[in-house]
Amino acid sequence: MAWSGDRVRSGIADLDELLDGLILGDNVVLVTEELDLARRLEDGLFREALDRGQPCFYVSARSDLARVRDRLPRAVTVLDARPRGDFADPGRLETTLVEGSRASPPGCVVVDGLAAFSRRWGTDRAVRFFSRVCPRLFDLGALAYWRASREELGRSAIERITKVTQCVLELGPDSLRVVKAEGRPASVQGRLLRLRIEDQAVILEDERALGRLGRGLEQLRRQRKLSQTDLARMGGVSPSAISQAEGGRRGLSLDTLLTLADSLGVGLDELLASAPLPGYVLGRHRRGSAEACTALIDDPKAGLRAYLVRLEAGASAQPDQLHKGLELVAVAAGLVQVTIGADTPVMRAGDVALATREAVTEWRNLVSEPALIFWILRD
Repeated sequence: MAWSGDRVRSGIADLDELLDGLILGDNVVLVTEELDLARRLEDGLFREALDRGQPCFYVSARSDLARVRDRLPRAVTVLDARPRGDFADPGRLETTLVEGSRASPPGCVVVDGLAAFSRRWGTDRAVRFFSRVCPRLFDLGALAYWRASREELGRSAIERITKVTQCVLELGPDSLRVVKAEGRPASVQGRLLRLRIEDQAVILEDERALGRLGRGLEQLRRQRKLSQTDLARMGGVSPSAISQAEGGRRGLSLDTLLTLADSLGVGLDELLASAPLPGYVLGRHRRGSAEACTALIDDPKAGLRAYLVRLEAGASAQPDQLHKGLELVAVAAGLVQVTIGADTPVMRAGDVALATREAVTEWRNLVSEPALIFWILRD
């Protein structure tokens, strides 16, 4: 993985293998009470970001500044967002993070305490701050880690944050759960991995059985609007046992699983659920690619493929493939001449051509401004 692409290293090798690296623009929420573990992930991110030449910012909402500065490389800019700090005001902090990330390469941000903001501003205001800053950093292609405490923020706030961000990782003392990871395969969603520290490195090991049981129990419980205590009563175990099973920290005996399945009226396969497939396919593309034709969605199994074609002033380009099915050419910017079979229609921004029998063989930019074209294929 290199800077020239959309994906870069996180500094944690096993995490990169799991997520196929970070996608530029990713905001990653670390839901955890394990501060040392969160710092290991944050430090790894900074190491890689500094190697790539990214400007780095650490927002200290709760930490001792002297210890933070001792721990971090000097090239990391520490912003004091504690109650009397220079960046205590959310408006000033937001402006500084956004403007500081307008660079090439864009910025890298770590925020150590959404919970601290919640205590100071109130949970609703803290979530609204996140909901403003996260999309702006995403749009700039910046990378950001946001540390969040489920115990302090509460389930509702975490759910609101999850809807806005690109990735959510739940870190326990010995486990990592992928709650959300946009732009990754469906098989990654909901994955539970065992976590341990070995020679100062974070090691992740797959734990499929416990992960599937945890997902299945939680999905069924929420669908039936049951509490963990309700589920424990049905299975003849303690609420703690259900909590640990949902968190992937322990399993349940076969007798308990059969009792739960009978009580809920489901089969064992539903208790060992796989992550539900999303109803969409998401492609991530960062602006500024040097490629003339960039794949946005390039999976024939999806039924449609989409490409973004960039043409500099006076430039022309040809598709790298001849497609036998339907092709749609939509001009987003510029004045473009498109060759479709023997015809060469001139199209301006907003125009669309649907090629039904002949293939698209060339695009030509007719003006002195860059042109953008969406090329969509139906397989």
